[in-house]
Amino acid sequence: MNRGQLAFWMLFIGIAFVMIYVRAMTSLDAHPIFLTYIWAVAVTIIFRYVFFAIYDPDLSEPGDYQPSVMVIVPAKNESSVIYETARALDGLDYPSEKLRVVLVNDGSDDDTGHWMDKCATDFGHDVIHLSENLGKRQAIGRAMEINSSEITVLVDSDSALDRSSLIEGLRGFTSPKIAAICGHTDVDNINSSWLTKMQTQQYFIAFRTFKSLEGFFGSVICCSGAFSMYRTDIIKPLMHEWTTQKFLGRFRTFGDDRGLTNLLLRDGHDSIYLPQAKARTIVPETLRVYVRQQLRWRRSFLVESISAVTHMWKRPIGASLMFYIILSLTIMSPFVVSYFLILVPIIDGFNPLIYILGLTLIIMLHQTFYWAFQLPPADKVGFFSLMPMLPVWIFFTLLLLPWAMFTLRDGTWGTR
Repeated sequence: MNRGQLAFWMLFIGIAFVMIYVRAMTSLDAHPIFLTYIWAVAVTIIFRYVFFAIYDPDLSEPGDYQPSVMVIVPAKNESSVIYETARALDGLDYPSEKLRVVLVNDGSDDDTGHWMDKCATDFGHDVIHLSENLGKRQAIGRAMEINSSEITVLVDSDSALDRSSLIEGLRGFTSPKIAAICGHTDVDNINSSWLTKMQTQQYFIAFRTFKSLEGFFGSVICCSGAFSMYRTDIIKPLMHEWTTQKFLGRFRTFGDDRGLTNLLLRDGHDSIYLPQAKARTIVPETLRVYVRQQLRWRRSFLVESISAVTHMWKRPIGASLMFYIILSLTIMSPFVVSYFLILVPIIDGFNPLIYILGLTLIIMLHQTFYWAFQLPPADKVGFFSLMPMLPVWIFFTLLLLPWAMFTLRDGTWGTR
C-alpha cells in the first residue's frame, strides 16, 4: 500500500469514527460554542492521521553525515537507571573518536554520583558533579560550556537509545534550516502494570500522529527530552536565555525540552520528527507518580504555549492553525466536559453516557491505529489497554488541568 492509499484509508476510517461522535453530540441541540468545539476536535483527529500517512521527510543516506557529537545526560536521583542509560550510549553505532558522552549529576542525594563514576570507569564517559541541585536546564547548561561538537544530543537519564539511533537521526540534517530533530520514543517497561501498558499506546500514538503532523511543516513544537538532536552552533547562543527564563517571576523548572524548541521556532529555525531514530524510556508505574508527571507536563504545556502565542503565527499556516486550535481546545476542555457530564444532565436530564460513548469511540480509533501500525508485533500490548484512558482523561480534564492552571508557578525536577 503506497502513501496515497494509506492516507485515503486513514482519512476514511477517521471520518467514519469521528462522524459517529459528532452526530451523537449535534443531536443534543447543544450550544453552538460546544458544537464548534466538537467539530474542531473531529478535524484535529482526522488531520493527525492523514499527515501521519503522508509524512515522508527528506533523508540523506545512513552514514553520509558523521559530525562530531556530544550526548548530554542530566540526572538527579536516578541511581536505578543511569548505568543502563550510559551502557546503551556506549553501544551506539558511531565512530568513537567523534562521540563524547557527558553525564551531569545535578546535586543528587542518593548514589547517582557513584554510578556515574562507574560509568566513567567502565565506558569512558565524562562526568560533571554539581554540588547542589540547580535544575535540569542549568545542568545541561554546564555541559554546554565544554561542548565544541557540531551536534548536541539531549537524552533523559531514564532513556536508552537504540544502537542505530545516532546514524538514523543525523540523516535528517539535510538542510541548514533544520536545527532540531526529535526522535521517536517507545515505552521500555511495557508490562509492568496496566498503567504502563496504557502509556505504551499513548506514546506511540502521540509521537506518530502529533509529531508527524508538526514535522510535515517543520514545526515540531516539543523535541522530546527523552531523545532529541540539535545543531550546537544554533542552541549554544540560546543557553543563557533558556537557563534563565522566568514565568510570573520564578525560574522555569520544567518544560526544558519544549522551552528550547520554542526558542528555535521563534528564531525561524525548523524542527522535524524522525521515527527511525528510536529510544526507549521508563514511564511511571503507579498512579501517584503518573499524576505528578502529568501535572508537571500540563503546567509546561500551558506556560510554553503562552510564550509561543507571540511567534507561532509566523510558522507555516498548517502548523500555526493546529497550534492555536489545540491550545484553544485544551483551555476549553474543562468547561466542555463539565457541560456534558454535569451541567446538562442536571438541567435537561441529558444522559452523560452519550458523551462518554463518543469519547470511547475516539479511544477505539486510536487503539485501532496502534494495532495497525505498531511494529514489531511482539511489542504490542492488548487491544483494550488504552481504555483506562477514558476515566483518566476525564479526571485530568476536570481536576488536573484546572489545578495546573492555578499552580503554574510551582514545579519539581523529576518524576520519581
